This record gives sequence, C-alpha cells and structure tokens, in this order.
Amino acid sequence: MIFFNKKTSLGSIGTAKVNFYLSRQNTWLLWLCQCLNIAVIALELSTWMLAIILLSLAWQALLLHNSRDREKTRKKETTANHSSQRQHNHLQKQKQKQKQKQATIVSPIILGIFALLGCLVIAITAREVGILVSMVHLLCFSYVLKAFELKARRDFYQLLLLGLFVLVTSLIFRQDLLFSFITLTLLVINLSVLLQFFSSEKTFARDIKVMTIILGQSAMLAVVLFLVFPRLSPFWQMPRAKSAETGLSDTVKPGDIANLSRSTKLAFRADFGQQSIPNYSQLYWRAMVLEDYDGRQWTRIKAAHKNTGKQATSSTFSVNINDSDIVPLNYQVTIEPSFQKYLFALAPAITSNEGYGIRAKNDYTFMSSKIITQAKSYQLSSFLSLPLSLVLSEHSRTVNLNYPQGSNPRLEQMALQLKHIYPDAQARAQAVLSRINKQNYSYTLQPPLLLKNSLDQFFFDTQAGFCVHYASAFTFIMRASGIPARLVTGYLGGEYNGSNNKDEYSEKGHLSIYQYDAHAWSEIWVQDKGWVRVDPTGAVDPERVNSGWSNELLQEQSKLNNELFSLYQMKNIAWLNSLRLQFDILDYQWTRWVIGFNSKKQYNLLKQWFGNMASWKFALIIAIVLVISMVMLMLFLHFFNRSTLKKQRLSKWQLVYQKALGKLAKQGIVKPVAMTVNDFSRQVRAQYPELALVFTRLSVSYSYLSYQVLSTDEQLKHTIKIQQHYRDFLQILKKQP
Repeated sequence: MIFFNKKTSLGSIGTAKVNFYLSRQNTWLLWLCQCLNIAVIALELSTWMLAIILLSLAWQALLLHNSRDREKTRKKETTANHSSQRQHNHLQKQKQKQKQKQATIVSPIILGIFALLGCLVIAITAREVGILVSMVHLLCFSYVLKAFELKARRDFYQLLLLGLFVLVTSLIFRQDLLFSFITLTLLVINLSVLLQFFSSEKTFARDIKVMTIILGQSAMLAVVLFLVFPRLSPFWQMPRAKSAETGLSDTVKPGDIANLSRSTKLAFRADFGQQSIPNYSQLYWRAMVLEDYDGRQWTRIKAAHKNTGKQATSSTFSVNINDSDIVPLNYQVTIEPSFQKYLFALAPAITSNEGYGIRAKNDYTFMSSKIITQAKSYQLSSFLSLPLSLVLSEHSRTVNLNYPQGSNPRLEQMALQLKHIYPDAQARAQAVLSRINKQNYSYTLQPPLLLKNSLDQFFFDTQAGFCVHYASAFTFIMRASGIPARLVTGYLGGEYNGSNNKDEYSEKGHLSIYQYDAHAWSEIWVQDKGWVRVDPTGAVDPERVNSGWSNELLQEQSKLNNELFSLYQMKNIAWLNSLRLQFDILDYQWTRWVIGFNSKKQYNLLKQWFGNMASWKFALIIAIVLVISMVMLMLFLHFFNRSTLKKQRLSKWQLVYQKALGKLAKQGIVKPVAMTVNDFSRQVRAQYPELALVFTRLSVSYSYLSYQVLSTDEQLKHTIKIQQHYRDFLQILKKQP
C-alpha cells in the first residue's frame, strides 16, 4: 500500500510518473477494506492461502507505517519551496535517494517471483480443492498483490473493483440474512472509500452516510427489477467446490457423522403450513441409501446413481390419491447450499415439482439434477403409513445380502447363532437391539479409534460409538444372518419454530434441521411389510430418537464444537434463545421469498397481479414498469435532492461567503457573477466603510482557501478564521440602520 503526491511516487516501484495523490487516511482505509473483504470469504480459503494473504497485509501495513516519516519529509519540502530554492534542490536529491531505497524494498522482481510461486501453488492444489475454490484463491491473491503496484489512478480503481468482486464472490457460499447484511455493510464501506478519494475534505463518517442514502434511493429500482425482471437461467454451470461441500457424503465410515454432528450450521428447513407436524420419532429425513459395504465403509451402488428416467410423480412409488383412507402430509423443504445433489424427504414421498430439476430414485430418495449452489425449495407429499417396496427384486436381494466374508468373524458367528435361534426376521432384529440395550454400550461423539474400522472391535470390545457405528454393526449382522439389510443416512428430528409450546407441533411454523441432526439408521426387508426401518440408536439412547439429544450429548457437543459461538450456548439463555428463534423466522422468510424467488414464483406473482395473459403482454408490462420506475427515480432525485446536492457541491468556506453575499444583497449590494472577489471587496469598502475591514478579511480568507494548496490542518485553521470573520461581519451589519 503506497503513498503518492501530485508529481511523483513516494513509495512506488520503479520510476514511473504518477499524476494522482492518495492521502495517508485513504491508504489506511483501502487497507482496512482489504482486511474486511478477505475476512468475509476467509472460511472458504485454504490455510496456506490465508497465511500468504496475512503476510501480504502485514507487509502493506509495515510500508504504511514507514511512510509516515516520508510524509513528514514531503511537508518539509513544501515549506522549503517557499523559503529557499537551494534548500528545495537539496531535499529533492534526498528524496530521490529515499525513493531508490524504497524501490529496493518493494522490488518488481520480488513481487513477480512471489506472484509466480503463488499461482504455481494454486495450480498444484486445484485438483484437491476444486476449480471454484481455486478461482477464488486466485482472485484473493491478485487482490492483495495489486495493492503493491498502485502507480496511477487506474490501479486505484482496479483495486477497488477487485475488492467488490471478492465481496460478491462470498455470496456464492453463504446467502443467509445475517451474512447478506454484513456484505451490504461492507459494500457501503468500499464505495465510501471511493467517495472519500474525491471528497477528502469531508469526514469518512459523512461519506458513509451519503453512500447509505444513495444505495437506499436505488433500492426502489432494485426491488422493481427483482420482481419483474425475467429470472433467466445461468449460461454456465457453477464449478464444483469440493472444500465448500457441507453435510453428508455418499461414502460413510464409522465416525464420519459424529464429526458432522459437531457443526451447528443449518442444513435445511421444512414448512408444514397448517398441518400438524409428525412426532419427533417419525422425522427421519431420508437423504441417501448405502448398500455397498467393503469391510471399511458404506457407499452407494453405481446403479443408484443412475437416473430412472422418470420424474418423481411417475417413479416406482405411486399412490391412489383418491383413496379416502390415505391422507398426504404436504410440506415445503428449503435446502441450504451444500454443493451436492441429494435432497431430503420423509419417505415414501412424491413431489409436484416436475420439470424443476428434481428426480426420484428407486430407493425412495430424491436428487437434484444440478449441484445445489444456492437455496432450493421444493414441495413434497409424504405417506408415512405406507410401506416401502413390498416386492424385492432378485438383484436387490443379492446386493443387500452381500458382505465381505471373514471381515468380522465374531459378528458372523453371532449372526449364525441368531439365525438358528430366531427364524423370524423381526424377532432376530429385536434380539440384537435387546443385547445393545441391556449390555454396557454407550452413545458418544468421541468413540475410540477402530483398527481398519473393525465392527468386531466396536461391538465386542469398545462398545462405544455414534449412530453410524450401531447402524453399521446391525446391518452387517442382519446380512450375515440372511436378512436383506441396508444403511440409510439423513437427518433426524429438527427444531420447531412457531409454537409457544415446543412439545406440541400443531401451530403454523417450520422446522429447522441443522448439521448436528445428521443421523444413520438401518432398514431390513420383511416379507409382506417391505423395507422396515430399524434404528439401533434407540436401543442405546432412546432419548435421541424420541425427543432429541440428551443433556450429556449436548455438553459433549458444546465442548467439541469448533465454532466461535455455539448454538447450544445460546439455547441455555432464555432471552438469547428467544432472539435466536425470532431471527431464524426472519432468515427463513428471507430465504423463502428472496433467495428462493425463482421463475416459477415470479410467474405466479405476475399471474396474481395481471391474470392469465400471453407472454408478450407480460413482457410489455415489465418494460412499462421499468420505464415508469426509471422516470420516477429520476424525478425524485431531481426535485427532492436538488437543494441538497447544491449544498454538497459547496465547501464550508464557500457556504460562509455565499451567506455573506446574501446579507449584502438584502442591503442593496449585489455581486455580479463576472466580478472577482477582490473587486467586489473594494466596492463594499466604497459603499459601506464600516464593513471595509471585516469584509476584506473575510474575502482574503475565502480567496486563500479557494486558490491555495493547503493541508487538511491548514484548511481547518483558515475555515475557523473565516467563520469568525463572518460572525464579526454579522455584528457590524446588525448595527447598521
């Protein structure tokens, strides 16, 4: 970060001539903007990139601190120019030496090598972090390096534009209400820095106020454009951001979900409208079905990744809606950006969002046709009383009975014994659950490490684990005993927001499901009943399945949570928890009506306003609304702000002089536009000798402030003087008859 004067750079690189001046205050403000803009996107950057950026910012701060002495030298040079030309030439030589010394500190060669090394590291790590995050790394790296080569005004503009790009890029990863407000605040600060460059005589606080008013005035046009401008689909596909992926994975090992449960980030919301929300124990939000087990981890089989070629309403699951005994549970799900494709549903379910990028799978899950990079809403109808797949294909039976022979011999031996003792599938499953419930098993977020993820070691030795441990072991036992079984991952429960009684889900409201609600359970296939859900977690920790996390788990989660502010800590304080819930409602409405405002909602809104009409009529209405909005905005700015803008163009001393001219005009002395300040001062002396001295002083101060190059302190000093001259002028004028 560099200082400049009007002729040459005091800390520039090389010997290029510069024709603009960046004051010390503006330079520090620019540096502060860099820090703030990088801070909002810091969580998406790799540790090594953050280290490089912090090093660069510290380097800039050091240069700014060292430039303080150079600024004092510049002021001394300005004073010497008025006293002695010889002294001026001597200081110019010293200045050239100091400039050459500074050039050795910020060498173009060093910066070039630094930039090449940084780009090389970004290219090497691109495969690991993904294309999107690599592009973000490159943008932020360019942003901090650009500050070292401010040689002209265009460099200053480029640095500000890069900062705005960094700020807007952060919205790719987060779009909630709080983060959007922070981003808007930083936008005001960035634009205020630009305004401060052109109005250095004003305070930065005033520039922030002016910029806030300008953005507020443009909000009306922004709202109109948001509502009526066509919601076009992007012309490109958002690159995949591996490091930005949140939530579940299609590959699960024992312990994975325990790590995810330490996060308090929002996963999705579900709005049931006026319908009663099911009991907590029925809120199994299905995400993925994992049927392939290799002895270490569970994964989705390749066939499950393929599209069935049918939309959700015509998938393998169908229901006769006209059946009076079947009452659908209708709700809307709004999912947060996860940079993955899986969706959530209470199975079995169907959706009415045909043609809007939602596909149903044969395993009763739903997938998005595109990676979810922003909030996405979809409607579902669930039929919780209906069975899953009463018919089991031979291929599905084979897949869900398969397990690596000899991988867990003790569990295999136990499974054979259970098969001999309990011929019935459900009785066999209940025997395993009874063993877990009666023996010394524990439910914990910090399970002991297992050798090669051995289920034998967990089930017979450590006997401590999280949901995936119990679901994995149970599913393995069922398969080894001859019962088709599979692992299902998703979320369990949710936090209700809308009712005064948290135990009664009967009033209008919504559920907020967080990452710590991630869960895994099993499904076994039973003749004439289809796939039956069995949750082994209920055997070791019934409270987790029936009502949520126990106090012991909450305390454990709070200790393990690596976030600055834990959600559970807010829950323990009544008034903070109440504020959190109220803000959650606002954030939900923001996500629903602003972030989730898609082309379908826009069409329905215009249809409510104007009824059914042809597309060209809609386009004509939109064009007319835009024209009217532009005209209204221009008229508003012209008439409402005309006097304000006129005042803003005048400095304080100009306002004082204009007031004095107004007072004289009332006395019959009007200053012609073409008359100079000195000539008019002589005219006043001739007609009003009593005002000669004080008005002459006022005119001299005005000329000095208007036509001399002064520092900020000198301007302030002479502004106080002209205001005092004006007060003396008023006192003498009042004494006139």
